[in-house]
Amino acid sequence: MTEFMTGFLSGILIYTKIPIFYVLIGLVVLRMIYKLKRPAIKGAIGEWKVNRKLAKLGDDYRVFGDLYVLKVEGGHTQVDHVVTSRKGVFVIETKHYSGWIFGSDRHKNWTQVIYKRKEKMYNPIWQNFGHIQSLRSYLNNEDLDMHSIITFSSDATFKFKEPFETAHVIHVNELEKVFGKYEDIVMSEGELKKINDSLEQLIFTDKQEKKRVKQAHLKSVKSKQTSQETQKSKVPKSKLRTTKSVSEKTETVVSLKTPVDTATKTSSPGGCPRCGSELVQRKGKFGEFVGCSAYPKCRYTLKKEA
Repeated sequence: MTEFMTGFLSGILIYTKIPIFYVLIGLVVLRMIYKLKRPAIKGAIGEWKVNRKLAKLGDDYRVFGDLYVLKVEGGHTQVDHVVTSRKGVFVIETKHYSGWIFGSDRHKNWTQVIYKRKEKMYNPIWQNFGHIQSLRSYLNNEDLDMHSIITFSSDATFKFKEPFETAHVIHVNELEKVFGKYEDIVMSEGELKKINDSLEQLIFTDKQEKKRVKQAHLKSVKSKQTSQETQKSKVPKSKLRTTKSVSEKTETVVSLKTPVDTATKTSSPGGCPRCGSELVQRKGKFGEFVGCSAYPKCRYTLKKEA
């Protein structure tokens, strides 16, 4: 035991007259509580760091935090931060992971490595894309250009093999630098006010109501995770290879929001005649339609025959 700890415990014994046994029990209990609450503590610290950075953006920006947005298929999706300005709308997903982080735009799962332990996480870019889609639907503006930002704490070491095309994946201390890249005015004061007014409606004034929605959201997430784990355990080993190939094919389709180079992309049979990307079924303000998967860079839509 170090001299500091010896002195600390001696002080407690002298001033409180508590037996050393109870002091040690108390320290053990505190350590157990910390271990149990560690994710929540790390999350709170991470959110505080992000909020501190966003507070430095200035009066031209409006910051909304911890929003629960209705999903098209029902239920809510939680959005960590939305920042609005005449320079654009920025949707931020905050991750509190440490260790080495591996991933890309197109892979469904990313990997966290701490020493020899590996953990899978759902692609945060895809996760944030879901948030963006829900926000577009809520704001009734399918064409609203939103910028996706994924922030990690400084404890994370990026091991990405290629740059990202569909989102900014950064450390928290790089937030201001990302916002500084967007200098052009892209919307009027009236358009910005309309967006802000709509987002204000998502702010809960009733703490009990917010607690109820949050609990329902967490229950839905846990239920989905349990269902996926159950289905995975039922897949015979002989079919795992086939399942993997199907999954990889699905990943390519889901991540086709990746911008393409229209100058070099050639058209493929049944693809977009402008840029060659795949045509996908999409939902807009006036119903379903077939459009280019490279939207918003390519805005081609397939017109229905009369």
